[in-house]
Amino acid sequence: MPNNSLDRFKKRKKLKNSSTILNNEVDENEVNKFLNSNCDIDKVNDVYQKTKDFYDTSVSQKEAEQFLIQFKKDFNQARFDQLITDCKKDVINSIVTPFGIGHLVAAYDKTGGNVTTIHNANQKIYANKEDEYNRNNYERTKNSNGEQFAGQGKNSVGSNYTKSQMDTSGNVQDAYTGKIQKADTTSPDHIESLSQYHKDGGFMQSKKQKADFATDKDNLALTDRSINQSMRDYDKEEWAEKETEKGTKNKDRYDINEEKLQEQIEKGKTTKENHLPSNLEKDAYYAKNTAITGATEGTKMAMQQALGLVITEFFTAVFDEIIDIYKNGYSTSFDDDRFFSVLKERLTRISIRIKDKWKDVAIAFKDGFISGFISNLVTVVINAFVTTGKRVVRIIREGIFSLFKAVKILIFPPENMTYEEALHEAKKLLATGLIVSIGVIVEQYIDTLIKSTAVLEPFSDILTTVFVGAITGLAITMTIYHIDKQKNDKDAIKMLIAQTDESFDNIEKMLNPRLV
Repeated sequence: MPNNSLDRFKKRKKLKNSSTILNNEVDENEVNKFLNSNCDIDKVNDVYQKTKDFYDTSVSQKEAEQFLIQFKKDFNQARFDQLITDCKKDVINSIVTPFGIGHLVAAYDKTGGNVTTIHNANQKIYANKEDEYNRNNYERTKNSNGEQFAGQGKNSVGSNYTKSQMDTSGNVQDAYTGKIQKADTTSPDHIESLSQYHKDGGFMQSKKQKADFATDKDNLALTDRSINQSMRDYDKEEWAEKETEKGTKNKDRYDINEEKLQEQIEKGKTTKENHLPSNLEKDAYYAKNTAITGATEGTKMAMQQALGLVITEFFTAVFDEIIDIYKNGYSTSFDDDRFFSVLKERLTRISIRIKDKWKDVAIAFKDGFISGFISNLVTVVINAFVTTGKRVVRIIREGIFSLFKAVKILIFPPENMTYEEALHEAKKLLATGLIVSIGVIVEQYIDTLIKSTAVLEPFSDILTTVFVGAITGLAITMTIYHIDKQKNDKDAIKMLIAQTDESFDNIEKMLNPRLV
């Protein structure tokens, strides 16, 4: 009996080479004669003895152990090589895309997002300079009738309103105290303050509409100048209960008639509601501005993903060429005739790799645009209830991109990909998005830490990008490796069970031909 598989293989090869090659031509008579002839048992046994080594499938324990050791070594080496390749690409991609180009894009992010919401306006947070409160837009702009509250001298609406409240003696009644006093000691007050009106939706309107509210006489009340100046933009009820420096409340200091004050407050609220944008107008404002800013955000995200893919592929190709040079050599020196030809060849290979990715770049651009548009929409919706910080806006953008790709692969999986495989890939994409989001949060602390070191402070942006990007890339690689490992282990077990079942079926068929 041969002591190893190699000896048996050589012996089988020798027997095979020495055997007679049958002629392709078959004599039917000879075949029939052979089938009808008697079987010589001795000859059968002789043939069996000569061929049993050829078909010998016995394996010793030592051979089995050697095979398993070699298989495990090769398998682990393959997995390790793949891990290094993935790690290299993930690290480069993280440095270039979310923490490189993405960091530059984030410089244009705003607290509260790109569209002013009523919630944010009440926090005095506006997406644009044009949305901010400007008193002149209300008081010194012509209304629908060509009138202004102020700035037209005696023809101003404020001046005319005072005149309309005067009696023949030039006296007026204070709307908040009920007292009679000289008109020249009073001034018209906006019951519902212009600044609060602006926060509650006035920022959505045109200057003419703002002026219409500022000149509406139903929102005006004559009161003593000292009271008017003290009220400023305060809510009237809050102002009345506010304590002065002497410890008394405003309503007591200025002898406010609470019943008359409430009457004016109710009148002002009704007037404000009549002028504020309707729900339909608010929806139109949000829809228009979300579409405009969404297109901008979509384009920025599209460029980030497309350009990031190109740069990542470029650096990956360069590193591959460097590794190849290290392993296989380049040329002796710059004077070598082959130097520039080899350089051209390698640069050509790099350009071809990048060129071959044009479809992936187009897909990345499209996916980036859609996810950027959606992330802007999500940010607007969130800011209708809670104000988002600049970093949160960035997390939403990066998170939505991963979520979009995950949903996309589940709904439109590539050809020949099962739902289970699509679900596995979606899990990896979601994990990547989560890790990038955590990286964005950590980035601020790392940046602060580096800036606290005087020597490193000038290079803080670059160091933060590289460090956080590298750590995030490593975390993504290890997480995806772990997810893949779990799946591969399950698949291996399933395959082993299937192969075992198949083997048992084949053995049973051999033992019982009637099952075939």
